[in-house]
Amino acid sequence: MILNIVRFIIVIIGFLASIILFYRFPKIKEKSDDHHTGLKVSIIIPARNEENNIALLLGDLQKQSLSIHEIICVDDASEDNTKAVIQGFGVKLVSVLEKPQDWLGKSWACANGAKMATGDVFLFLDADVRLNEYALDRLIASYIEAQSVVSAQPYHKTQKFYEQFSLFFNLVQIAGNGSALPKPKNIGLFGPIIMISRRDYETIGGHERVKNCVVEDMALAQRLIDKKLDYRVLIGDEDISFRMYGNGFKSLLQGWTKNLATGAAKTPFGIGVLVFFFISSLTSVPLQLIRFSILGNLSWIIVYSVLYITWVVVILQLMKKVGKFKHWVILIYPILLLAFLGVFIVSLVKKIFKLKVIWKGRAIDTEEKQ
Repeated sequence: MILNIVRFIIVIIGFLASIILFYRFPKIKEKSDDHHTGLKVSIIIPARNEENNIALLLGDLQKQSLSIHEIICVDDASEDNTKAVIQGFGVKLVSVLEKPQDWLGKSWACANGAKMATGDVFLFLDADVRLNEYALDRLIASYIEAQSVVSAQPYHKTQKFYEQFSLFFNLVQIAGNGSALPKPKNIGLFGPIIMISRRDYETIGGHERVKNCVVEDMALAQRLIDKKLDYRVLIGDEDISFRMYGNGFKSLLQGWTKNLATGAAKTPFGIGVLVFFFISSLTSVPLQLIRFSILGNLSWIIVYSVLYITWVVVILQLMKKVGKFKHWVILIYPILLLAFLGVFIVSLVKKIFKLKVIWKGRAIDTEEKQ
């Protein structure tokens, strides 16, 4: 009986942890009436094997309500038609064919793009980001209001069933970064969208100072902290979105495996404890429901049935904040959670034993050399 009470208390703590972890979602500002900011924004897009995504993003950039100083696409030794697609849009193209051994691909591409940039402000965009016509306006408005570096996690739009498995990864990423706490404690930037002044970029040493970091966005944030520079982290909506890992379930597993353990290792203890209880509660409820169903304990069956429904409602509300997922999959959320836990264990093992992960045809060391 005592163990049952302890398990129940852990579940309740998990609910309370979710309230703290997802207290508020800092949003990107609405479009501004002032279109005369005078900022020269250089948009830099690193791209490796992105022939489908890059066409969509460049098409979006052509439709922006604000004029763009320049768009620089960096073809990172792509093995598909990425380069040809970029050339078809008439933007600046930088081709990097040989990556130095001590660099990781994305940082190498971003550094080369920054070298070519002539603007006052750099806007680094991942190729899978999608922007409506006022997106750039809104990002600039947020940047001007913050008077500091601005980064945003795009709204995650999904299409196929396997993409639903990203739900808990998205939630834990935002929770672990401390972005949605009552008092935001941002641990890292969000890599898909980073807006930074040329001056601040040069002050922190650019991507060269994080050249061998698997999760370069968190490393860039640490450089900002070291230099006592502020930054703000925001959450996108349907106007500023992306579709992660649209190339199949394998790409989803590889992508999250690459990111998860390194990010978890950098999470502060207090936030880590909250995330632990959040995940523990989510896991415990269906397990206890099955257990008491087998035992035939009607009282606890009713209790955990109510808790399961409660978690479904909570997850549904959180899901709407971070992306467009299929509502019905929330009813079977333990399956999504099981995938998350499996990938976390694999990524943790790779991190502990310094095993390489595969991403876009490259083997990447999980051990970062400082």
